[in-house]
Amino acid sequence: MSTSDATLAPTRAERHQKPRPASDFRPDIQGLRAIAVGLVVLYHLWPKRLSGGYVGVDVFFVISGFLITSHIHREIVSTGHLRVTRFWARRIRRLLPASLLVLVLSGLGVLLFAPSTTWAQTAREIAASALYVQNWQLATSAVDYMALDNVPTVAQHFWSLSVEEQFYAVWPVLILGLLAVMRLRGHRDTRKAVLAGLALLSVASLTWSVVSTLQDQAFAYMSTFTRVWEFAAGGITALALVSLRRPGATVAAWLGLAAVVGSGSVLTEASLFPGWVALFPVLGTVALLVSGAETPVGRVLATRPMTFVGDISYSVYLVHWPLIVLVPHLTGHPLRWTEKLLILVATLGLAWLSKTWVEDPLRTGPLLSKAPRRAFVFALTAMALVVGSTTTWGAVLEQREQRAATEAAQRIEAGERCLGPRALVPEDGCSSVAGDGPLVSPPEAVVAQSKDPLFTRCQQSLGNPALLDCVLGDPSGAKGTIALVGDSHAGALIPTVDELGKRRGLKVVVHTKGSCPATDARRTVEGETSDERQASCTAYNAAVDEALLADASVSLVLTSSYTRAYGWEGTGDGPETGIAGFASRYERWRSAGKQVVVIADVPATAGEPVPNCIAQHLNDPEACAVPRAEAVVPDLAVSAAERAGAPVVDLNDLFCDAASCYSQVGDVIVYRDRSHLSIEYARMLAPFLDSRLR
Repeated sequence: MSTSDATLAPTRAERHQKPRPASDFRPDIQGLRAIAVGLVVLYHLWPKRLSGGYVGVDVFFVISGFLITSHIHREIVSTGHLRVTRFWARRIRRLLPASLLVLVLSGLGVLLFAPSTTWAQTAREIAASALYVQNWQLATSAVDYMALDNVPTVAQHFWSLSVEEQFYAVWPVLILGLLAVMRLRGHRDTRKAVLAGLALLSVASLTWSVVSTLQDQAFAYMSTFTRVWEFAAGGITALALVSLRRPGATVAAWLGLAAVVGSGSVLTEASLFPGWVALFPVLGTVALLVSGAETPVGRVLATRPMTFVGDISYSVYLVHWPLIVLVPHLTGHPLRWTEKLLILVATLGLAWLSKTWVEDPLRTGPLLSKAPRRAFVFALTAMALVVGSTTTWGAVLEQREQRAATEAAQRIEAGERCLGPRALVPEDGCSSVAGDGPLVSPPEAVVAQSKDPLFTRCQQSLGNPALLDCVLGDPSGAKGTIALVGDSHAGALIPTVDELGKRRGLKVVVHTKGSCPATDARRTVEGETSDERQASCTAYNAAVDEALLADASVSLVLTSSYTRAYGWEGTGDGPETGIAGFASRYERWRSAGKQVVVIADVPATAGEPVPNCIAQHLNDPEACAVPRAEAVVPDLAVSAAERAGAPVVDLNDLFCDAASCYSQVGDVIVYRDRSHLSIEYARMLAPFLDSRLR
């Protein structure tokens, strides 16, 4: 694909003031790359000490916009056209060999050293990274409540590389499109026209970034559309760049450096980023680009140590994160200072090797550079091999999960004496709480339940306030109807209550919604940046109330909530507001003639997802236990039930003994993540809930 002649005519200002040649090599830009990658790597290693180091990615985006737009402008002005296929081939030679090699080696590292619970998620993300859509994969997970406990994978950092590749794919076509439109409209000053087009694009993207960040920060952070303006800022700088005179250049350089480094030091994970806050690192980078290499700051950036790190910055970014993820699996503990320093040294060494033996030879050698089609064939073949391998990997894991589910159902149906919660029943005389046989479902099958829950139609998503039509148990309702109401912890009891309904001949109506406890109080959740989810929860709770009060067939309401996960807004102190909100709802249901039973929330677990812990301690599952005094925490719903005169069913004795609360009981993994019950354990609680309700 190539274009007809499309030139950028110089403006009057450009005819009177010579622009700085965009084609000149800028060693200070290499130094700026070193600062950018340094911010990111140090943030990943010491997030509390450099809490805003993630802005290094934004610095890279601006630099990319500057350099790529400079290249496109230079080629169009000098040749009268732009060969887009050659442009894309150069990007392939520069970026894909090293990135795909790192993906392959990282996947092998996960298979060798990481627990099996991480394999399926890793396979999905490596495939997405190979196709350069990892940012959208993570953006989707960021708004998926059931994926919030996902642990970082070796490919997670490819989100920013995916955004960059999408930029490289679209940017030359976009600029040529702007040129074509302006020529059709009779504009001869195409430089000014393109600048105007990029300015409009930048304003639109920045506006969307601000709005999207307020609505859903997690999604906005990964979205390509909220980052376009950062590339555009670099592009505008490239087209409008003129030499600054001292002392203006020196002042701009110091202000730019302060904005970039200051953002990395001051911002935190709680900052509303990207949004308008990203203006600080972006404009700081623009100031450094404009000020040039002749300022004191520019001369420091152009020193050999800085340019060396800048030269290998791409490989540094590629290799540092897999090391950070994999080393703790090798050592069996979180990273310590000495290990972090060793990772820094190893990152620089591996990055230099990658640059010397992979990037440069394939970028400049005859194998891929003789003709663009060679680069495209390489890209398609290598990406297909990576995606095909990970797809096969995922299919094998899925077959193992299906086989495990079948075997689990057979063992549960057989009713082994010490299986599951029965191992904690003193009368059964079981010798081991954890069990001494094979696991009913292996850790990788249990962790997959969060991604693919059994009753997908029964728990409403975070942003949707509509009721779902979910009927379980005995749909005929021959012996009555009961309702299960609450947030995702109530949703985790769906297998329990479904089994209960089948045992008693009861129809079960389910009203559960992630992060939405059944309360009249206004809950707050750490990390929520807008009122959208709160408004959705309020509307959902109102709809549940209306449905329950209008349905005379519902005689019993079972409810449970993850109360320790929320804060509360109100006139009193937080806990009192929460208790009052739950109590008022229970009283309203009771006044309507419903019996209300609160099921006490499950005990708390340790920090990491339970299946991961079990996978790493298969021979010592009690290492994943938590002292009972720490695990059994106050449940505001229980306090509210006592105030409202509603009975409480407490199942903690089926999770804990007098000393500890367990993550594996009777050969069954108790939780599928950090706090939600596994399907197997929830189902096996049914006879105990049945007897206690009677």
